[in-house]
Amino acid sequence: METFDAVIIGAGPNALVNAAYLTRAGWSVAVLDRNDRPGGGLRTDELTRPGFVHDTYAGFLVLYALSKACMDLGGDLEARGLKMAKSSTPAGVSLHDGRAAVLTLDMATNMAAIDALHPGDGAAWATMLGGLGQYAPQVFGLLGSDLTSKGSAAIMRELMESPDGGPTSFAKGFLTTAREVLETTFGGEVWRAFMAPWVLHSGHGPEEANSGFWVKVFGMGAQSAGLPVGVGGAEKLASSLAQLIKDKGGTIYPNTTAKKILVEDGKAVGVLTENGDEFRASKAVIATVNPDQLYGKLLEGCDLVPAALKAESGEYRYGHAVMAIHLALSQKPNWHDEKLNDATYTHVTAGLDGVSRNFNEVTRRLLPADPTVGVGTPSNVDPSRAPEGCATMVLQALDTPFRVVADARDEINVGDGTWTEDLKNRYADRVIDLVGQHIPNLKDSILDRYVITPLDLQTSNLNWNYGDPYSGSHAMSQSYTLRPLPGQNGHRTPVPGLFQIGAATHPGLGLAGASGAIVASILLGDESPTS
Repeated sequence: METFDAVIIGAGPNALVNAAYLTRAGWSVAVLDRNDRPGGGLRTDELTRPGFVHDTYAGFLVLYALSKACMDLGGDLEARGLKMAKSSTPAGVSLHDGRAAVLTLDMATNMAAIDALHPGDGAAWATMLGGLGQYAPQVFGLLGSDLTSKGSAAIMRELMESPDGGPTSFAKGFLTTAREVLETTFGGEVWRAFMAPWVLHSGHGPEEANSGFWVKVFGMGAQSAGLPVGVGGAEKLASSLAQLIKDKGGTIYPNTTAKKILVEDGKAVGVLTENGDEFRASKAVIATVNPDQLYGKLLEGCDLVPAALKAESGEYRYGHAVMAIHLALSQKPNWHDEKLNDATYTHVTAGLDGVSRNFNEVTRRLLPADPTVGVGTPSNVDPSRAPEGCATMVLQALDTPFRVVADARDEINVGDGTWTEDLKNRYADRVIDLVGQHIPNLKDSILDRYVITPLDLQTSNLNWNYGDPYSGSHAMSQSYTLRPLPGQNGHRTPVPGLFQIGAATHPGLGLAGASGAIVASILLGDESPTS
């Protein structure tokens, strides 16, 4: 039995950011993780062939690049090996009819190119981002702060209430859908198609309330920060955080699974592992777990948990799943439109309606007939990812059912709906065939592939139940002050000394480490909103 100031369950981005802040402040910290090394969704492996380096799960560090953690810890992490690279052409879109567009980091260039697609859309792009930009300090402050704090309440009033007492322009648009935003902002189909797939990265569908806000956030992120990748792999972010924690006196325990949170004398005092070891905490226990695990397993039988809250945790809802196909390529991809060749990440899509159909089919647990696919080529900006002249690529089927009831094309026999080897490979073939229509040299250049199904995601991470890599539905009914649960609208649990972080808590998904930073601020006595 060892005693620390804080014991943290899990070693994903939020846990590592939390531990980094605490150890820098002089706290003794133990981080317990069931995996063989820290990182959670930040994991880099040679999945296909030697010399081909793939980001197994998460791979693009745009939200980290915009985060408080990057601002506060970036220098320390760079000193410990983190280096990011990005293209001047971070993103693109390729439609089935041959039309294509790219986003650069230069606003004037983008405005001219978007205007060429449809007159007026270039100015509309600048106006849309500017409209969000005028509220950026408050928006990012709210996304980086404890929503139960007085400071957050003040920010919310600024965002929602104008000086004359009426709603602000932000308030008027906060609950709008992505479809409403895109159809009223852009007259042309191509830029709507460029923007629409990003809503899937927020855990929403284009007709869901609040999805319009998130499509703007992702647009602003791509325009301002690009889509940086970690040189050598996204896991470099995790390993540099881990090294910072160790350098500041913290300890990380891999292959260590929490069994129970110890509660004595009315407060959390430590963690019992499945191996029977006890890690004691004198100040705080921080759990990077979803509510169903926290209250249904780790705090099972704890009389400090209200019955109503435990019931709510059993009703915690998960969103759609994702499928990833990692490819080792013998040559760099040559898109049908050469301006896409330098893009780091391109969506292949049938446009806004195609994204909508994809989301609707997955909601009905169908294999999408025409999936929206994110095509990432990190070797474009990080040559260390592949042997010379070759490339690594990931095809992300951004919306995929966890259990399949039928194929929307009625071509694939889905069996009992479980992701068998046959179902996995037949659907992967569909995705590759689709993308191959946009990249003529793709299929002939594939040396090897490695497919990760929704079932694989569930197996790899306890927080990714039902293959949901965002740790729970981000619908409005489970977001903001309703996250993680209506009865717990913040990171403090009903057990004194126990805090909850991770994507299941506000502000949700992403690699920004925001909830870890929020709880570190609470514990270190600085609950002012962050930006």
